[in-house]
Amino acid sequence: MRIDKFSIAHIVRDTKLVVSAAVLAVLSSAPAYSQQAPQPPPAATTVALPLAYPTEFDGDLRTLPQTYTPPEYYLLLNEYEEPPNQKPPPGPEASRTPPSVEMSGPMPSTMANFAGLGFTTAVNGGQAGGGWPPDTNGDVGPTYYIQSVNTAMGVFDKSTGALAASFTINQLWSISGTPTICLNQNRGDPVVVHDPRSDRWIITDFAFGVTAGKPATPFYQCIAVSKTGDPVGGGWRFYAVRVDTGASGGPPAGTLNDYPKFGLWNDGCLYMGANGFTEPSGAYAGSIVASFSTTDMYAGNALTSSIGFLSYATANEFSLFPADLLGSSAGSLPPAGTPEYFVAESQSIYGLNVRKFTPGANCGGGGTVSAATSVPHASYNYNGGHYIPQQGSSTLLDSLEDRVMQRVQYRKIGSAESLWVVHTTGGGGTPTVPAQPQWVQVNVSGGTIVTTPVQQQIYAPDTTKHRWMPALAVDGSGNMAIGYSRSSATDYPSIYYAGRLAGDPLNTLPQSEVALVTGGGGQANNCGGAACYRWGDYSSMTIDPSDDCTFWYTTEYYDTQANGTAGNWQTRIGSFKFPGCGSTATYTIGGTISGLTGTVQLALNGTTPTSSQTQSFTTNGGFTFTTPLQSGSGWTVSVASQPAGQTCAVTNGSGASITANVTNVTVTCTTNTYTLTYTAGANGSITGSSPQTVNYGASGTAVTATPATG
Repeated sequence: MRIDKFSIAHIVRDTKLVVSAAVLAVLSSAPAYSQQAPQPPPAATTVALPLAYPTEFDGDLRTLPQTYTPPEYYLLLNEYEEPPNQKPPPGPEASRTPPSVEMSGPMPSTMANFAGLGFTTAVNGGQAGGGWPPDTNGDVGPTYYIQSVNTAMGVFDKSTGALAASFTINQLWSISGTPTICLNQNRGDPVVVHDPRSDRWIITDFAFGVTAGKPATPFYQCIAVSKTGDPVGGGWRFYAVRVDTGASGGPPAGTLNDYPKFGLWNDGCLYMGANGFTEPSGAYAGSIVASFSTTDMYAGNALTSSIGFLSYATANEFSLFPADLLGSSAGSLPPAGTPEYFVAESQSIYGLNVRKFTPGANCGGGGTVSAATSVPHASYNYNGGHYIPQQGSSTLLDSLEDRVMQRVQYRKIGSAESLWVVHTTGGGGTPTVPAQPQWVQVNVSGGTIVTTPVQQQIYAPDTTKHRWMPALAVDGSGNMAIGYSRSSATDYPSIYYAGRLAGDPLNTLPQSEVALVTGGGGQANNCGGAACYRWGDYSSMTIDPSDDCTFWYTTEYYDTQANGTAGNWQTRIGSFKFPGCGSTATYTIGGTISGLTGTVQLALNGTTPTSSQTQSFTTNGGFTFTTPLQSGSGWTVSVASQPAGQTCAVTNGSGASITANVTNVTVTCTTNTYTLTYTAGANGSITGSSPQTVNYGASGTAVTATPATG
């Protein structure tokens, strides 16, 4: 949320509370890495935040006080825009028509597809909608899908789509009894995170007061944590964390933590990245980074946390967000001690800035944020305004510029570790280039940030439709999917998704887009006394922990023009799965043989599981080993037995993690040569060439031996 939206603020009465006593395509082969050079000093060091003591709720969310119906009133708050972009003009590739890609077929159909919360959906505490845009977010667990919007939550049975519990965020916090403004001044930007490694739920948003129509210090991040894996009846803990304490090393006092995004890591920390804006001026100040101890939150202890700040004047970044860890098996986790990654789109070049966040003890103070590593990507036309047309309304919708969208995803398959990032491009050029998502896969295997992307693409299957507000995820087999809004002057804003299989050609999404739901109206309402152009602010793509294969996506749309005219947005929640995910994929190893005149025996050794096979080949041209290897296996091809009279050498003969069929192994055979040397003794002479170089199986030229006379 950039807070130009209408927010609904609430006034609450006292409630009873309980206070706690504890108050990759993944890489087809991993490159060789040289030893890293000494690292520069950290760009920021985090400072400890005061301990946050929890309050608790041991009841059922379906029994929240029904009488809590505070009066509602609208506040028009400041709009927080991205600072002026300093990128140079794009290269010529930005205006080229994207190359055609042979589509492999449509994406899988949805498995679940049901209505999420709408603007006028009745929930405990009032209605779900508190402004525009809805800031749709969500995550999935073993039984439930929890969706958040501005300014409410819905807990859905993921198998039926039935709404198990729903409430405004202020209603949830009304039973916390916190003495802070998290009690009744929650303002939006809600985020839902499910921790599949601990089966806990985290619901968080920000809170602040308002003075003269502008956000006013103190600024809080309000964090609710489920006590068990059951978000409905298992109880909750509440932590109210002030982020603008003014402590040295943190954001200055009066800095709003706008647009916060979150990621879990396997070091016991929940990480946050947010855009810091100075109030009441609304000027962008820099990037806020923070870490919170999940160990403390899950145990009900006082919360240890820390915060850091990278000034825009020195870091030149906007929307610096943490990676979220996909997968829960031991093989999917980063090696112990791997720092968390934060990623932003550069403000000065066409590329990503990737940083490492090494936390302090128990995620507290003393953590370090590294200098940025630049990962350049393709340039693009750019327009920071709202320019996206829609059927049913003359209002042009907001693209949200080219900031990184949530979530930055980390996925490890075999030994290959990758960050997957997506954002929106387009809007510039002549004629205007439609908004389109650009996705990038960054190799971070072994903790090294490789500065050349594994693959990247500006996804533009046509030149007329706009695709924006994207979110992506990667399943346990390395397949990737992107969800987004799609619109044009002749199309209502609709929800689509596209993707790629792990073995598809690099830099492509050949699994063609399909609609999750087709819109029936355009956004035509007013907000703030003018046409309401805000849209989405973000969407959410996540992976089901039950199988590490099923994608879940949610974002906004309008089902009818009547609702579009009234501004009564709807949301949709859907899931889908690539066939074959969940079973062990296998891939073949092969290549080309040249120069062979006999029989060569080649050996193929795999590492996961350990395997060995030997196969004989007698002809030149293409070859393939009969038995494929499992996805993620390392492999080596070597010559087990040379052909008679020849020597064969192998190039491109190894890889660290196979994720697609290998076809570029080269076996080059050359015929052995021998040297014939004729030597005469003291009693004769040799006439003819000596020495001679002769191929295997061939004859040398004749020589004449003449004995000495006498």
